[in-house]
Amino acid sequence: MNALIAMSHDNLEYGETGDPKLQPGHVLIRVAGCGICGTDMHVYKGMASTWPTPGIRGHEFAGTVRAIAEDVEGFSPGDRVVVQPLLFCGVCRSCLAGRRNLCSDINLIGGEQPGGFAEYAVVPAANLFRIPDSLPLAHAALVEPLATAVHALERNWSSEMESMVIFGAGAQGLMLLQVALFLGIKKVAVTDVVESRLELAMELGATRVINPAKEDTLPAVLEMNGGAEVDLTVDAAGITSTRQQALSCLRPGGTAIFLALGAAPTPVDFMGVVGKELKLTGTQCYTERDFAKAIQYLAHGCVSADKLISEVPLSEGAQAFRRLAADPGRMIKAVLVP
Repeated sequence: MNALIAMSHDNLEYGETGDPKLQPGHVLIRVAGCGICGTDMHVYKGMASTWPTPGIRGHEFAGTVRAIAEDVEGFSPGDRVVVQPLLFCGVCRSCLAGRRNLCSDINLIGGEQPGGFAEYAVVPAANLFRIPDSLPLAHAALVEPLATAVHALERNWSSEMESMVIFGAGAQGLMLLQVALFLGIKKVAVTDVVESRLELAMELGATRVINPAKEDTLPAVLEMNGGAEVDLTVDAAGITSTRQQALSCLRPGGTAIFLALGAAPTPVDFMGVVGKELKLTGTQCYTERDFAKAIQYLAHGCVSADKLISEVPLSEGAQAFRRLAADPGRMIKAVLVP
């Protein structure tokens, strides 16, 4: 089969490789599309990881079942499925408590294990979710990152929250925007330094967009919210300035969610955190419940995939990585299609 192979963290080569072998408990999938994740980009840019090289990356993928192992029940060739790529140990304290996204020995299909930047992939049947016929397979590549947005908001949102700022208008930020509006948050500001992404945020329903290279964030937020700070902030950018602004824009008693990866250390004004009794929370991936809800969000049109996805031939995957690293422009979510 053909695949996009990571020869090193930033050297991707498209070419032939061996076909994956079907194992007990597993299913062979013909990949229909696999998204390039922000984590893929961080590793591409040199972030430390345990992912082997050479290796096949890609953990945001959907496709069609081609074959099943003899011991697999519940799936048949032709089934349309999306892959939940987290592999859990099942025995650690977090797994036993039902918080498998916090597994102490978690692995990733498309990271430590071969993934979806290929024509075919073999994955455990337990990691598959069926998708409705109404959901295009390439759009289903958004299920995995959308599940992260669902997990982040539904764990921390309450019906009393009426205002919010999202820092970063990439795929996660724009999906967070749509989920927040669906949940009923009335005023949502989105910040980014890429004007085309801010334009898209307005198309998707943002109350206010802010380019911090052109205006100060806090005054713009106060203007949007009638002179008050907001109830909720989410950092989907992962840089020092956005993390700090996620705190400074909060009202007393507000909540800041930190979603984006980013290795840069960030000084925190703990006088403000303590004095305003702020809640700071990280968010890690998703649960199976979040994954199932993400499928429904997409299937029912609560989140628009059309405006976020750019389909790119898998053979041009290396060029897509280079573009995303240099100047993504309006390309929000590149989905590599074999």
